[in-house]
Amino acid sequence: MIYPQLDEFVIGKVKKVLPFGAIIGLEEYGGLESFVHISEVSSGWIRNIREHLKEGQVIVGKVVALDTSKNQVDISIKRISEAEKKRKLEEWQNSKRAQKLLEITLSKSGKTLKQAEAEVKALVDEFGSLFDVFDALAKGTEVQAKVSKTLLSALEETAKKEIKPKQFSVRRILKLASYAPDGVEHVKKLLSEVLEFGAKVHYVGAPRYFVDITSLDPKTAEKAMQKIEAFIEKSAKGADIEWSLEKEK
Repeated sequence: MIYPQLDEFVIGKVKKVLPFGAIIGLEEYGGLESFVHISEVSSGWIRNIREHLKEGQVIVGKVVALDTSKNQVDISIKRISEAEKKRKLEEWQNSKRAQKLLEITLSKSGKTLKQAEAEVKALVDEFGSLFDVFDALAKGTEVQAKVSKTLLSALEETAKKEIKPKQFSVRRILKLASYAPDGVEHVKKLLSEVLEFGAKVHYVGAPRYFVDITSLDPKTAEKAMQKIEAFIEKSAKGADIEWSLEKEK
């Protein structure tokens, strides 16, 4: 039997609610039973545990005690932040989705899971997880692992059809003002040149504009915004324009 590690975050489904705790089946470990004591359900005082847990409810827990010789796994629900819960649930949902996408892909390619096991493992080793494999292929990332053209083509087709790559946006508030006789034209020209960096510019109200950069990679978006800032600084000097570029509060 495979057990989780101490301090590991796990996905569980409530199997039975008891007066002083609950039996939780661990979804990623074949339903292995764990126990959460009432004191580990919520940080506040609990009068009735059923106000917090119900049979069939999916929860995120943290392994706080482990004794494999006794087949005992104790978890806590309260020792996890909301951000950690969200991240773990997203990973779990992505994992389930990726498994389903793999089944679809294999049925199209005519291969069984056993036949493709070594190739799939090589891809997972390269990208980190099965979902990361599909995510990378959806973005057009080049694969280094040794995978047959037939399987890789089928995986790429599924990925590009089913996965929408996550995009990251960076927004800045741009303030522009010119008191020159033809200042309005200078401002218009500068804004049109900012668009050439792939940015979107939205008029908020004189003299404020939103400048947005969207990319598949947050670092790429930040670098693009830095280039825009450097360009504005250089252009504004020659056009007698007062400016500032600040993060949205």
